[in-house]
Amino acid sequence: MSYQADITVVGAGVMGLAIASQVTNESREVYVLEKNRTFGQEASSRNSEVIHAGIYYPEDSLKAKMCLEGNVLLYDLCQKHDINCRRTGKIIVASNDTETEELEKLYNRGKNNGVELRMLSQKEMKQLEPNMRGVRALLSPSTGILDSQALIRYFLDKARSNGAQIAYETKVIGIDKIPDGYRVNVEDSQGNFSFTTKVLINCAGLNSDKVAGMAGIDVDEASYRLRFCKGEYYSVNNRKSGLLNRLIYPVPTTIGLGAHVCFDVSGRMRIGPLYYYVDEVDYKIDDSRKKALCQSAIMAALPFIEPHDLEPEMAGVKASPQGKDEGFRDFIINHECNMALPGFINLIGIDSPGLTSAPAIAKYVGTLVDETLRNY
Repeated sequence: MSYQADITVVGAGVMGLAIASQVTNESREVYVLEKNRTFGQEASSRNSEVIHAGIYYPEDSLKAKMCLEGNVLLYDLCQKHDINCRRTGKIIVASNDTETEELEKLYNRGKNNGVELRMLSQKEMKQLEPNMRGVRALLSPSTGILDSQALIRYFLDKARSNGAQIAYETKVIGIDKIPDGYRVNVEDSQGNFSFTTKVLINCAGLNSDKVAGMAGIDVDEASYRLRFCKGEYYSVNNRKSGLLNRLIYPVPTTIGLGAHVCFDVSGRMRIGPLYYYVDEVDYKIDDSRKKALCQSAIMAALPFIEPHDLEPEMAGVKASPQGKDEGFRDFIINHECNMALPGFINLIGIDSPGLTSAPAIAKYVGTLVDETLRNY
């Protein structure tokens, strides 16, 4: 690394690498800083690996716009670059009349967003998923799954081939505004050093509010403070993996979309996550939560699954700007000119559907970067 960059991206998760692959070219000096030993170690690789359709989010929200665009871009990208994905389709199932009313609201919201959706009759439910139980269901044909590690690797390879330099085990410890950009203070295995950059992009995921604070932003006043939500995934006995053909979700009533049935690209079935707020990040599976999972809404639709069919697989933690019992919070993607921080671009609270939205968000941030560098 030299001591002067055009663009610096903090974080080598799927979002940081997607953006790095978008903004890097032969005329730009681009760095990606990652505090972990390699890429994609946190939320990017600890999720359901679902390609979402854009059903749940308010019309004209960033989540709705980025998800719809990202869905199309992802399928195209996976086809062109041989990234394993499957357009499985997804069913959201209601188990009672109250959930049916909420399901109809979801249908209307999704249709307003431009998502292809179809309400299913009982006969159609039996035909599509004979082992699923419910009183009403909603089919989303454009939902699917992908190999998230292969996607992250694609963005990494593209960023590198375009000229980006990736620095692992390099932690940002301070940010100073200077006349022509930012001085970034970092810590690595050799000690501490600093360099300057014209554009600084905060894609630090679980720590993105802390990075924003380093630049002088009051994260509470700006509503950037993040909360940690943890959930565990359980693998389903292989003998029962073939009893469903699609992703199965409950009608959402809690944090996130609720524990659901998902598959990896090899066809292995998992159930989770049932999110709950935590104070610290760790990836230990709290097996005492299995009872709550077995009593969650999705299990009413899956009478063939018994507690002994479930084995702990992994835990994930997402960083959400939404506190307990708070309403919808959108993605935070801000060029902080109004905070007297031109060239500082924050991405905070990029939870679900962040994986789906990654290529669309990269394009969006790319336009912000181009506009910023034109002003130099």
